Formats: sequence, structure tokens, C-alpha cells
Amino acid sequence: MKKYDIASSVLFLILGILLLVVPGGIVTTVIRVFGIIILILGILSILNVAKTKVNNGEMVYGILIGVLGLVFISNPEVIASIIPFVFGVWIVIKTSFKLQFVVALKRSNSKDYIKSLVVNIITLILGLVLIFNPFKGAETLIRIIGGFMIAYSLLDILNYGITKPKKVKVLK
Repeated sequence: MKKYDIASSVLFLILGILLLVVPGGIVTTVIRVFGIIILILGILSILNVAKTKVNNGEMVYGILIGVLGLVFISNPEVIASIIPFVFGVWIVIKTSFKLQFVVALKRSNSKDYIKSLVVNIITLILGLVLIFNPFKGAETLIRIIGGFMIAYSLLDILNYGITKPKKVKVLK
């Protein structure tokens, strides 16, 4: 692990806590900060390729991540409104296909069709909430993302602590 990996993990931890605690008023700021973080990671990847003269796809990764960071920085409102809506549409489409499976279960006289029907109706409602009320859905989604970012960051910091003293050489 590189030294900047631990710094990004600490930043992600702080960002995750903010997302979990204050999701509503912080969405565009968080998207911009996230954009800055991934832009910096992209630049660091490009600089690493320039320094080591070894390009195993890291240059492409750095460029793509950098461009994505710029998009997040320049259009946070658009990013904030698109994500829940697209996710909601995806959930509704997937659930519609799964409801066909529920019908097949009912026709085969399976007792499990009721459980599957209830789960799919709840999922369909959640998808519709994200479509028709994307900002409330976004707030909930942001909180979930914050929780995942906290877990990822803590595990990454733990992994850094485990591997740092050993100076493991990675094969390229």
C-alpha cells in the first residue's frame, strides 16, 4: 500500500461520517469533495506511472478517474439528482421481471410465492419512491453510502496497519 492510500482512507472515513450524520444539506458539497478526492487519486496514479515508468493500466485508470472527478466537481446537482432516479428505474425494471417469476411460482402451487410477492412489492415501492421522490431517496441512499464508506475506510486502515510493517513486494 502506498502512503496516499491511508490518507484517502482517512478522508473517506470523515466523508462517510458526514454522509451518515448530515445527509440532506451536504449532498452537493460531498459530491464536490468526492470529486476532488478521486481527481487527486487520478493525478497520483498518473504521477506514479511517470515516476516508475511502469504502465500496467494505471495511466488509463488515472485519466478516467481524473475526468470523473472533474465531472463530479463541476456538476454536483446533476449527479445528486440522476443517481437516485436511475437507481429507482433499475429497481422497478428488475422487480417487474421478478414478479413474472412470482406468477410462475403461484401457477406451480408453490407456497413460497407469498414471501416472494411481499419482498417484490416492497422492492417495487422502494424503486417508485426513488423515481418520484428522488431527493428523499437520495438522502437515504447517501446515508447507506456513508455507512459503507465508513466500513471500507476502517477496513482499509486496518489492512494498512497489517501490511505496513511487512513491506510486501507486489508483482507487476
